[in-house]
Amino acid sequence: MVGFFSGLFGTNTAAVVDSEKATVNDSIIYDTVPCLAPPSDIHVDATPGATPEEQAIVDAISTQRDELLADLPEESADAVARFDADKWLNAQNILIYVRANKGDKNKAVRGLRNTLEWRRTYRPHAITPESMQAEAATGKQYVNGYDKGGRPVIYMYPHRQNTKEAKENLKWVVYTMEQAIRSMPAGATKITIVIDVSKYTMSHAVPLSTAREFLHILESHYPERLHKAFVVSPPIYFVMFYHIVAPFIDPVTKAKIAFVDPTGEKVKKNSGTGKSDGPWVDIFEHIAPECLECDAGGKWNFRYKQEDYWPELEKSYNS
Repeated sequence: MVGFFSGLFGTNTAAVVDSEKATVNDSIIYDTVPCLAPPSDIHVDATPGATPEEQAIVDAISTQRDELLADLPEESADAVARFDADKWLNAQNILIYVRANKGDKNKAVRGLRNTLEWRRTYRPHAITPESMQAEAATGKQYVNGYDKGGRPVIYMYPHRQNTKEAKENLKWVVYTMEQAIRSMPAGATKITIVIDVSKYTMSHAVPLSTAREFLHILESHYPERLHKAFVVSPPIYFVMFYHIVAPFIDPVTKAKIAFVDPTGEKVKKNSGTGKSDGPWVDIFEHIAPECLECDAGGKWNFRYKQEDYWPELEKSYNS
């Protein structure tokens, strides 16, 4: 998993970004205002409530509330509001950790405590849009729109990487996850990721230490948040590498990874044959064509433009 997702970050890709700018069709009027709030008529595939067995574990963990909240690390002093640990430790978040740990109460308690401590020290709530402007300049990763189940969509374009500082890269990942959670309509708890690797090269790979930290944060502090990760136009060596690591990927996680061929040929080729060279899917069964960005193979003529995206991001952050 570490190696598979290491391509989500990159190195020096300014030439690719400039090439993208050069291919913009001037005859097309592009939408540059993002969708960060759910439309009033949005359909939501609400996350199922707790089963009786899960509820019993949630109730048992709730009796340890004082213990979980006791002696948390002190936050650094600044003008940003404090992390409200008591509010965060709600029934929904407890259930998420119960499910992430397959009903193991003790593991769920440890996971909750670790995340409470991490949120006090890392302070994701205190990462401001202003502090992330440099990371977001090229549109390498951002929240925009919803899938057919009402889940926020995070777009990742690793070839648009514009910075080399691992610490800031990770902070932008965390901010994006927090923004996706802020954008969730009532009843939704998961996100969908669309990763365009059509321009991916081995030069985009990062040190394993950075990839491990990235995965550690997502798996430890955002468990049960991923609905589906669509990998768009994966190169052949990317698909080959997937098949090498696939046997070692947790089956639940593996079921969430899907490859997308914008031409649709891969799905047609594998349909009804009983054979497949990868988990190819029709992404339009999950995201409506008009809600999928054109750069990811959809019909939404959206182009990231920071000066237009940022006011909407700040509005969402401050709401």
